[in-house]
Amino acid sequence: MEEDEIEDHQEHVDHQALPLGKCVCDDSVPAPTTPSEKGVIPARKQYMLSTVARTENYLREYRIPELIRYFLAMILAHLPESPIVFLEKLLDDCMLFRAGHGVAPVLYEKRHLEAVIKSFDPGQRGWLSAGQVQRLYATLEFTGEELSEERTSCNVLLDNLKRTQEMELLQLLTVCVGVVNKN
Repeated sequence: MEEDEIEDHQEHVDHQALPLGKCVCDDSVPAPTTPSEKGVIPARKQYMLSTVARTENYLREYRIPELIRYFLAMILAHLPESPIVFLEKLLDDCMLFRAGHGVAPVLYEKRHLEAVIKSFDPGQRGWLSAGQVQRLYATLEFTGEELSEERTSCNVLLDNLKRTQEMELLQLLTVCVGVVNKN
């Protein structure tokens, strides 16, 4: 490029470059004309928005996403030949557990929990610090409990994890089945 062309090109670039956040509109922008532009939401749109809100509230209230995540995790952990039959049996086991007549169909078996604890205690001290216990609970996506001690024995922790897992499953099933009892 020649010098004149470079200067013309530079002037063109300078005029196009705008600082971020600078308004390039002038005051001649027309006033809103449609109801949604004026802030008035049409009845049909209000109905759709309220339907979405009701759906989200329902899903949150009855913890449906958590229940689906639990069922999917169980399917992936067991990889059954017939997922529908597996889910039917799992749901039956869940209802028996909820009624107090069966064992909890938990995701993590004792051996899984022991392996996770061992990974947090590589020196095999036999105990975990409060911070390690909190990270362990977060890793397993369990609700952590308040720790009153600096150290927790691995055996005590194993019992606590089993109990926590069962209680969280029971709470999930109780909330989800509460739909039947309300209506």
